[in-house]
Amino acid sequence: MKIEKSRFSSEATPQPNVNTGVINGNDFSAIVPVIAWQIGGREANIVSARALRKALGVGRDFTTWIKGRISQYGFAAGVDYITVENLSSPVSGSAKFRQQIEHDYLLSLDMAKEVAMVERNEQGRAVRRYFIQCEEALQRSAPEIAAQYRRQLKARISAANNFKPMCEALDAARAEQGKQTQQRHYSNESNMIARIVLGGMTAKQWAQANSITGEPRDSMNAAQLEHLAYLESTNITLIDLGQDYQKRKDELMRLSQRWLAKRMGVSHA
Repeated sequence: MKIEKSRFSSEATPQPNVNTGVINGNDFSAIVPVIAWQIGGREANIVSARALRKALGVGRDFTTWIKGRISQYGFAAGVDYITVENLSSPVSGSAKFRQQIEHDYLLSLDMAKEVAMVERNEQGRAVRRYFIQCEEALQRSAPEIAAQYRRQLKARISAANNFKPMCEALDAARAEQGKQTQQRHYSNESNMIARIVLGGMTAKQWAQANSITGEPRDSMNAAQLEHLAYLESTNITLIDLGQDYQKRKDELMRLSQRWLAKRMGVSHA
């Protein structure tokens, strides 16, 4: 894909009256230009990775830097970013006086924020401080909403913490039976639990039904994530007890109903 340089300069000039040491306001465009574009056929606010690199004062080679961040944090092409081609501006007196094609990455605003926050320099610290200030402001002005976000974060981390131990428990149980564990076995466990939580749909099916891109768990609400984490934790125990797949599925469905009833404040024997 080619993009007009006049519309979105990859070497964008800094925004006026901006102090990157203390970022005020709720607009990320205070430090780097943000425009409307499309990623994966959907409308999105996007940021040029080249412009972000410049704003953050990154000294590393552009391609090495952005590819490293994509690999390290698992960003997905067509979901979190797209690649484009620009015509570079000629530099007088340089061996590269003639215009050349240069590649850029157009990042979703969420990806740009994540990349900015992990940069280990003064600009990165300023961005992290900005989001801390946003959280503090939200806590002061809307404590109930802030509490909802904290619950969501806690549930998301809990769900993430249980998946690997569940896979390891499955590995160990199958090894005791002299069986090898394939990728599909992990998927079977994950899909079984997701169907209980998501009304019969796998996480992928649920995401598609709700027009969600990226990791489905990132878009689940706190109650769904707490339910998921509870079932994964329980499944680890059932695997350790030597129960087979069908027996575990039946028990998890029973315990799921009990968990839901308890959460709704209904007495359940």
